[in-house]
Amino acid sequence: MNRITRTLLVLLFPLVSSFHVFSQVTTADIVGQVTDGKVGLAGATVTIINEPTGSKYLTTTRKDGRYNMPNLHVGGPYNVTVSFVGYEQQKQDNVFLILGQDYTADFTLQATTTQLAGVVVSGSRQNKIFNNSHTGSQEIISRAQIEQLPTINRAISDFTKLEPTANGLSFSGTTASYNNITVDGADFNNSFGLSGTLGGQAFAQPIALDAIDQIQVSVSPYDVREGGFTGAGVNSVTRSGTNQFKGSVYTYLKGEHTQGYNVETNTITPTPFTFNILGASLGGPIIKNKLFFFINGEQDLQSAPATSIVPSNATTPAGGNVSQANSDSLALVYN
Repeated sequence: MNRITRTLLVLLFPLVSSFHVFSQVTTADIVGQVTDGKVGLAGATVTIINEPTGSKYLTTTRKDGRYNMPNLHVGGPYNVTVSFVGYEQQKQDNVFLILGQDYTADFTLQATTTQLAGVVVSGSRQNKIFNNSHTGSQEIISRAQIEQLPTINRAISDFTKLEPTANGLSFSGTTASYNNITVDGADFNNSFGLSGTLGGQAFAQPIALDAIDQIQVSVSPYDVREGGFTGAGVNSVTRSGTNQFKGSVYTYLKGEHTQGYNVETNTITPTPFTFNILGASLGGPIIKNKLFFFINGEQDLQSAPATSIVPSNATTPAGGNVSQANSDSLALVYN
């Protein structure tokens, strides 16, 4: 029986700017402009709050009224508030960020002494995905999709299939060996070229799916920050704790009796195997609004023959996964 154990421990300091790993993007930005309807307002205060963690980020607008807040953790929701002396405060709620995104939050402030004759209703596109920072084909898989969509192998490759050109970990017909797979900017490639991912030959996953927050599949990016691949860049970031303690305990079972062997008139000989994943996760605050932790531990228990091909015998003729080699002949060789 194969036994594979994975443990992930993440400490998050929201008030300290994170660093960028070359050729990978692990954060998102909020940018925008504050005006009075005619010109940009310099010195306006922009406050950004991450609701789950309570983390607060402050900046001010420049001479032309523009501002930017880089290196924000993906996810959300975020609240963006703008205030300026002599003008009414404005706010945008439920802002969710995705990997590598420059989320645009523009504001037009109204003077507090102005009396409006009517009500003006305006709309803006929230959670904007198509923007200047997204140059090239890509797919973003959120934590909500990871939790709601079905998965067979509890693997990242089960979700990269959402990219239209995907065939497993092959994208646009390119072999998986030419991909660049990273987690939080760390290299998770198989450097020996024996498989598309770490642990591929052992049928094991390099990181537990419950520890993943978002997955980004970049097929043809033109961003200079992304590179090192000719297939696709599969970039993911791990989860973090919040101001609330949250945990989970789970198990996933699979065996020879949980799958079918009949396809129309064809019958495949069952292969005895067991597959069991045991795991648990816990996240929460160490210092509220400042320091958080998230830990995940997972163990794979697998038992299976070295091959799915079985010998033929008097009742099971050769074909499919049944070998031409007869079981009686193999028994004589073995003995």
